[in-house]
Amino acid sequence: MRPNRIVEKGERKLDIASYLVTIVFVVLGLLPLVWLLVTSIMDNESIESTTPKFLPRIPHTIELTLDYSGIRNQEQTFYEKDAMKAIWYPWRAFMRDNIGEITVTGVKDGLKLYKAKTTAAEFYVGQPFIVSTDRFTDKIMNTKLTQIRERRLSDFTWYGISEGEAYRVQPNLSDDPLSTQLRAYFDESGLLNGKVVEMEQSRNWLRLFDSFRSLNLLAVETAGSLGFYHFFMNSLIICLAVIAWQLFFGALSSYALSQLIPNRRVRFIVLMYFLATIMIPSVSVLIPQYLLMQKLGLVDNIWAIVLPHFAWGFVIFLFKGFFDQLPKELLQAARVDGASELRTFLRIVVPMSVPVFTIVAVLTFIPVWNDFLWPYVVSRSPHNWTFTVAMNDMQSGQNPRPNWISASGVISILPLLLVFMGTQGALEKGILFSGVKG
Repeated sequence: MRPNRIVEKGERKLDIASYLVTIVFVVLGLLPLVWLLVTSIMDNESIESTTPKFLPRIPHTIELTLDYSGIRNQEQTFYEKDAMKAIWYPWRAFMRDNIGEITVTGVKDGLKLYKAKTTAAEFYVGQPFIVSTDRFTDKIMNTKLTQIRERRLSDFTWYGISEGEAYRVQPNLSDDPLSTQLRAYFDESGLLNGKVVEMEQSRNWLRLFDSFRSLNLLAVETAGSLGFYHFFMNSLIICLAVIAWQLFFGALSSYALSQLIPNRRVRFIVLMYFLATIMIPSVSVLIPQYLLMQKLGLVDNIWAIVLPHFAWGFVIFLFKGFFDQLPKELLQAARVDGASELRTFLRIVVPMSVPVFTIVAVLTFIPVWNDFLWPYVVSRSPHNWTFTVAMNDMQSGQNPRPNWISASGVISILPLLLVFMGTQGALEKGILFSGVKG
């Protein structure tokens, strides 16, 4: 039986109030993250709508077939241009209707000639320079077709006039409102050489995530095949380099300060020197720091971003606070057995100090990952940009779509969430034993 416990007056109400306050704070803390995730998969019209919308609309997929029977044989470019007109022109005219993908199949005399496809990721990246206005002509597509090919904004597969596989046309024209408007548009414009004989409309939930793919397409020219994720890798490499340096040299110097300097006054003066560096605003040393990197020839180099993070007084303070609490007898026993200081540090101190190593790694990762001003100043070429600098460049560009900005925010916050989720237990131990007490 559980022993009866005297419940003080008002204790239950206090518990309920504390739980309610905790729930409210958790909900309020998660709301911005949830909204960021939701807006990253929403279309811009829903985000910018005067009527608040909280759930994303699943994009439309349009599949249409153009029949060229009765038209004399032409070169591949003729059909490719017709396919691009069937994709880019109507999409520009109905941008507010949340189209996620258009697929065009060309057939002639019962044979499949080609298949072309464009997704929302490709269309919205190319829209500002392919179809920037509502003026659509054959002459415009003649000049834009080369750009579509070079930037790979549409997939076009050519099967050949006589080598294509058999294709049986089954006239099926969807009666959905968007399909009806598209058919009327094709009939009125008269831009296509082929005849629309099939048109199907459906919804594809995978197109909700095209905003993330758009980030890659945006930066292919400046960052290579990885696109926008090249900047993500830059930030990750910088963070790992800084963390490795801080853990190795910060721990060694703190161990020497804690265990190898016998004079207490000297230890205090050295510790105060390191702590004094925390009080200097980073902005005040920005120009001298830049001039130093310029003289070293490291401007517009990743090392120029890494080097200023190699010495943090706060790291020394955390490590020393933890090392001061290590049992002196254990360290002395290792020395009596003939172990060198380095071996004592590696074999005894490091295994016992996993919590403080974890908290130093996390507290180093967060500011380095979020750092913007210094990488922005010292990096000139896009190849050396960090993720935060690339996000700033995208937001100040010609066509900063809100869902792209939200998608980049989701990607930037993922490493922070993974780090906290994976090191939560070690963080609690590190805060408890590192000498940081509140």
